[in-house]
Amino acid sequence: MPEKPREMNKSVARFISFVGKEFNHILRDTRTLMVLLVMPVVMIVLFGFALSTELKNVKVGVYTPSSDVFAQKLISRIDASEYFTVVLDASEKEELDAAFLNNNIEVAIIFQENFYYQLSHEGSANVQILLDGTNMNIAQMAQFYLRNIIARSQADLAEEVMMNNVDPSWVPPVEIKPSTTMLYNPQMKSSFNFVPGVMGMILTLVCSMMTSVSIVREKERGTMEVLLVSPVKPFLVIIAKTIPYFVISAVNLATTILLAIYLLQVPVSGSMLWVVMISLLYIMVSLSLGILVSTLVSTQEEAILISAMVFLLPTLLLSGMLFPIESMPVALQYFSNVIPARWYIDAMKALMIQGVSVKYCLDIVLILFGFLIAITSFSVYKYKDRL
Repeated sequence: MPEKPREMNKSVARFISFVGKEFNHILRDTRTLMVLLVMPVVMIVLFGFALSTELKNVKVGVYTPSSDVFAQKLISRIDASEYFTVVLDASEKEELDAAFLNNNIEVAIIFQENFYYQLSHEGSANVQILLDGTNMNIAQMAQFYLRNIIARSQADLAEEVMMNNVDPSWVPPVEIKPSTTMLYNPQMKSSFNFVPGVMGMILTLVCSMMTSVSIVREKERGTMEVLLVSPVKPFLVIIAKTIPYFVISAVNLATTILLAIYLLQVPVSGSMLWVVMISLLYIMVSLSLGILVSTLVSTQEEAILISAMVFLLPTLLLSGMLFPIESMPVALQYFSNVIPARWYIDAMKALMIQGVSVKYCLDIVLILFGFLIAITSFSVYKYKDRL
């Protein structure tokens, strides 16, 4: 055989062996392989379903002092739309205030007393629309859709007024006059909505991702195994590894709050003490998530990939930071309940923007404590397994 074809065959064989060797490396590392194959599926599902600017199922409360037929027809029309769901028919205005504070409604509609009489005899009637301004995207879209529904209903109501008017010679022009009030954010600043979400994202990144990468780096160097076989208990090892990141995260928290108040002019309408306390609790939850990842992976690349897929993407897409949870498919709405950032962001919006008392956030505090205990316990159990 000539020398040239022989050398070419050897080169091809070497190339094929290198390719086969690389495939073997990838196939042996099943965790990285699963992340690489699963991440595109997760991303396309999340981006396809969660990235929706549509308005759906916004919770509405109504107050109709006269309870006349025209008001009820307008309420039914609003409830029948895909954008709104009437969840509260209040007998007193104070019920609407309590519902806003408990996050049970996002929009309130208050009809003028004697709505039917005003339309049929005076030609106009007022409708007050109250919107929760802590989420400007939902509030602005809800205002637009409500005004359109009211405008479409006006022609139907005008026809009914004409048919029911006792004096056919005089039929007044019918006009429903909606007035809008933006609660908690009258200036309609978008920063009021984004600052709590950015706080949650920053703490997630610093605590979860950086902690997991740091601990896995120790494992790669072999120093973590030395600590695990030492007389020090695994729980104390975990605490010692997380304290520096707790301090750094606390500094980031202070910086973020100061910038939000003095640079972005976002007020802290509620208790600053409870804003800090709940934030510190969330920092501990995020640190426990980072520790959990470090018990499941053995390389820094795996830690970064899993942290990005499990923490960063859900925090951005499913926590309500960018997109309304109510507009997502039901399955994703339920899944968002297991994302700690969702609860933290809700608490920050309530305390900072709405200025509510901490009693309205006690359920969130309990949920975050539950996350902390469950995740920390499982992480310690996994470290004991390593011993």
